[in-house]
Amino acid sequence: MTPLHSSTSSSDTRRYLVTLLAVLALFVVGLIAVTATGYRLGLVAAANQLIYSYQMEKVSRATGVEVAFVGDSSLGNAIDARLFTELSGRKTINLALNGSYGSGGALNMTRRMLAKPDLKLVVVLQTIDVLHRDDAFAGFYFSADPMQLLTVPPVQIVELYFSLKTARRMIDQLRHSGAEPPQFIEDDYVSQKTHAISRPPKVEVAVNPLRPDMLARSQLDYLARLAELCRAHGVRCVYANGPIYDGYCEQAADYIAALDDAVEAAGLPVTRGTPICMPERDVGNSIDHVRSDLKQDYTRRYYALLRATIASLGS
Repeated sequence: MTPLHSSTSSSDTRRYLVTLLAVLALFVVGLIAVTATGYRLGLVAAANQLIYSYQMEKVSRATGVEVAFVGDSSLGNAIDARLFTELSGRKTINLALNGSYGSGGALNMTRRMLAKPDLKLVVVLQTIDVLHRDDAFAGFYFSADPMQLLTVPPVQIVELYFSLKTARRMIDQLRHSGAEPPQFIEDDYVSQKTHAISRPPKVEVAVNPLRPDMLARSQLDYLARLAELCRAHGVRCVYANGPIYDGYCEQAADYIAALDDAVEAAGLPVTRGTPICMPERDVGNSIDHVRSDLKQDYTRRYYALLRATIASLGS
């Protein structure tokens, strides 16, 4: 005969396990629901629908474009496409997303522009900080066409939504959203008027130094795919580092040298003279954002660095 206390203990264990599994299931479902909501509402930067929708509309209307810039907010704040068109004599489009889209976003915007028959040059212009961000897949996922995602391993998508880091980021964004005005487009990119720089540039360098061992393989892999796509279409594609506070040019000199070597190894020639190092007086609302009133000045400076590349395109 089975002792009564043994039967009771076994029953209690089963109830405990069932309760534990139920709690874990609720946690998983809740976490996925929170992150999915954050992505859907654009509360996480990699799913920022304002700038993505704006740039996608430009892609759909683009005709006769010969030069396309793709990249992040350092590009959006530094390059005036209309002025670059005047300087180069080549119709130019600026398709900057933001840093959270990273190289995956740059790849997908390039893919779309390569379908345009007049395209001759793609300039990938990103802040030096982007290539140390290891969460590259989110930027690719949220800028991809549905058919592209059929080849993505399902586990990658599950990992994207099952993320405590993303949930915390979304909750933090919600907590502070009431204090910030809504974003809007001004001068072909997200206006800098919606928020000020978070802390002095010198403090940013001290708190977040960049070292050569910090380069993210996942970001470089997307750049390698971008370079391969350009070769397949016979279109010239080059890389340029976006403008950055000059304190980083000094602190991160070894990191920048390693970055340039890694990008070249991925198949994209790096434009010499980049990044353009900004004195603190030129810094806008981020250490890699040019002040809005200096956008044309920096457009001219980047054109000077890219002039030889454009001249080599021929007619």
